[in-house]
Amino acid sequence: MLENSDRLRAYANRYGDMFPVRIATIVAVVVVAWLVLGPGWSLNYALFQLGLYIPLWQAVQAARANPEAADAGRRFRRTAEVITFALASHNALFILAAWQAQPEHSDYLRLLLAGNLMVGAHQVHISRASFAAAVLPPAVAAMLVASRQQSADPGLQAAVALFVLGVCAAAWRQWRSDREAVELMITVTERSRQLRAALAEAEENHATAERANKAKSRFLAMISHEVRTPLNVILGLTEVLRGRRRPKAEAAVIDDMADAGGMLLRLLNGALDISRIESGHSDVRLASVDIGERIRSIARVWRSRVNDLGLTLEVELQGAPDNFIVLTDEARVEQILINYLSNALKLTPAGAIRIVARAFPAADGRVDLDLEVHDQGPGVPEDQRERIFQPFEQLAEGRAAGGSGLGLALCRASADALGGAVGVRSGQPDGAVFWFRFSADRATLAAAPPAPPAGAGEVRGRILAAEDHPANRKLLALLFQSFGTELVLVANGQEAVDAVRESRFDLVLMDVMMPVMDGVAALSAIRAEEAASGRPRLPIHMLTANVFDDDVARYMAAGADGVLRKPIEIAALQAVLAAVPAG
Repeated sequence: MLENSDRLRAYANRYGDMFPVRIATIVAVVVVAWLVLGPGWSLNYALFQLGLYIPLWQAVQAARANPEAADAGRRFRRTAEVITFALASHNALFILAAWQAQPEHSDYLRLLLAGNLMVGAHQVHISRASFAAAVLPPAVAAMLVASRQQSADPGLQAAVALFVLGVCAAAWRQWRSDREAVELMITVTERSRQLRAALAEAEENHATAERANKAKSRFLAMISHEVRTPLNVILGLTEVLRGRRRPKAEAAVIDDMADAGGMLLRLLNGALDISRIESGHSDVRLASVDIGERIRSIARVWRSRVNDLGLTLEVELQGAPDNFIVLTDEARVEQILINYLSNALKLTPAGAIRIVARAFPAADGRVDLDLEVHDQGPGVPEDQRERIFQPFEQLAEGRAAGGSGLGLALCRASADALGGAVGVRSGQPDGAVFWFRFSADRATLAAAPPAPPAGAGEVRGRILAAEDHPANRKLLALLFQSFGTELVLVANGQEAVDAVRESRFDLVLMDVMMPVMDGVAALSAIRAEEAASGRPRLPIHMLTANVFDDDVARYMAAGADGVLRKPIEIAALQAVLAAVPAG
């Protein structure tokens, strides 16, 4: 019964709680015995009772202190049963002896016997043997007293028997209730321990998740910087080449390069956006988009890959061209189509892949768009069509093809952000059709501003650019040649601080991750010198690949006037330069 340490501790605590009542009872009996029977009887009772409670108290303390010890439960139970029997027997023998020696006090003794029976029967009992040990001696003594009085009659004996029986029955029920209370207490203790363990595990898991999330953020920041730096050069040089006269064939190639680079940038932004999607804080960047032209552009970029695999790629647009021009998030639409197309290429062994897009006016004046990618792969079983859009869930074919299980989950997240829906159905006659439906407001495309000719001289001023990457410095030099602006290049933040201290500039473009002194430290140093010297505030824009929201907030808090992202957006750079006063 007491093999469980929680159970042993619970019973030991209940025995400990019993001591004040029992000691008070002993003191009361000692006082009555002193007054009624005399000091000798009183001293005898006190010595025996208190002497027996000392080893019981020691056993209780040992059980409380070390309930997990080997054989602790059995030793405590045996000690409690023996001492309980000794206490009850001494009570019974003491009253019988007093009754024989001083029968004139039989009324007091009967009351004392009844009280001891009730107290002993209703105290804490560790087992049935303990209950019997507490009840039997006073019960037997009560029956002896009732049967051996000179004036005893059967009615009195029956009354005493009923009284003893009633006390025993009530005490038995009390013992069962006590046992159930102990079991309940043990259950609560165990559940509490489990809850504490679960809470500790949850806190550890939360801390682990926090560490993993920080590691992921650092990893994404590193990937963002390392990918955006060469992508900045590719897209920047493409823009430079676009601004120069080229044969028509070369111009088409440059346009394809620009389209492919733009897709890569949008895919990078979509991948980095997964942390926002997971936290429910994903932003939608609405702009006028020609969905039909985007689909044709995707097809042009991917057609060589399709041909290399021995497949064909078909594009079908249904609806008036104006219906495809809508206000939406171009990157999200593109992300969904490219993921669908990528999966189709992985899973189609032979045949054709079709992109079908429909755009029709909706009843509310908006446009309903339905985009589909038809493949000739193994298809998706009906009972798996919902599961594959969950993170890290994929079919065996997708796993074998090297999929990560995140592409379709990102598609669903992007569709949800646009208020649309994604899904898959069976193709005809075989394969699968992955679809994406959404509604959007109509829009019109703004005319693209013409690229400034070389030496146009429309923008003037003296610009300082701090950039440690040689290829990016070459790109900046090429870009600013066409802007008619004097550009001074330095390779780190310390050189930027020294240059601002020694010369006059109208604008500073500051990279962030640089050797010797990083861009934020250089920005802080320049602002501190301005405050100390009273020098006018110099416009400083960060030009960086680290463009997470918390990064941008950190730059602005350090004193930046704005942030230009890498790859450089020519229109955004020209807008900043347009504000530079003529030098």
